[in-house]
Amino acid sequence: MIKIRTAVVDDEMPARNELTSILQEIEEVEVVAEFSTGKSFLEFLKSDTVDVVFMDIEMPVMNGIETVQTMERMSDDILNVPQVVFSTGFAQFAIQAFDLAVFDYILKPYKDERIRKTISRIRQNLEEHSKNKQVGEIIKAKNNFVIATDNKFIVLKPEEEIVLIKTLQGKLLFYTTRGILESKLLLKDVETRLSGSGFFRTNKSFLVNINMVKEIEPWFNDTFVLIMRHYEKEEVPVSRHYLKDFKSIMGIV
Repeated sequence: MIKIRTAVVDDEMPARNELTSILQEIEEVEVVAEFSTGKSFLEFLKSDTVDVVFMDIEMPVMNGIETVQTMERMSDDILNVPQVVFSTGFAQFAIQAFDLAVFDYILKPYKDERIRKTISRIRQNLEEHSKNKQVGEIIKAKNNFVIATDNKFIVLKPEEEIVLIKTLQGKLLFYTTRGILESKLLLKDVETRLSGSGFFRTNKSFLVNINMVKEIEPWFNDTFVLIMRHYEKEEVPVSRHYLKDFKSIMGIV
């Protein structure tokens, strides 16, 4: 069973406690954190992850909608952008909420059955997303990867031609066997497209082709630096957040 890591954000303690209590009664849910402000939740995302956040809309200083907008802007600086379920006592916020492509919208006072339906849909979504993406399993890509340049489209075979992908000063750079190509894509979108194709996120700025790793060198705090084929001078750090999965994939004991 997939455990759904969940956070609750609400400035009112009674409402926060009520929602947390309902969620804790659902077997597949693990409530890992509670927050009274959007700012504190965003700080949490810099060092930890959840699958879904239940977010109150009407909060002082930074309301729920502003919090989600900020979260989307900082997507390259956090480990994972969770699914968002807005909660509020006022239905008029629904249109603006769904403009942000949130997963769901629930009204206060909370109803146990309604929340369970939301969790069921989230579970189905997570299972669908992860069924072909197992840690340590590299699946060959079936499709080419196309990058648009100023005057043409470059068609690449990801496993054979893309060495690593890097964000630098707001740009996304593809290090390929044909040279370095610049793209307007976002790293998180590229990661999704290459999911299950032998590519691994080593930190917030790098996505690497596991088959192109030439050397693994010890670094400080028991982490690693990767030396890649074709680009031996480009050192790729593996942050502690991704270290366990990286060791699993590479068979490092």
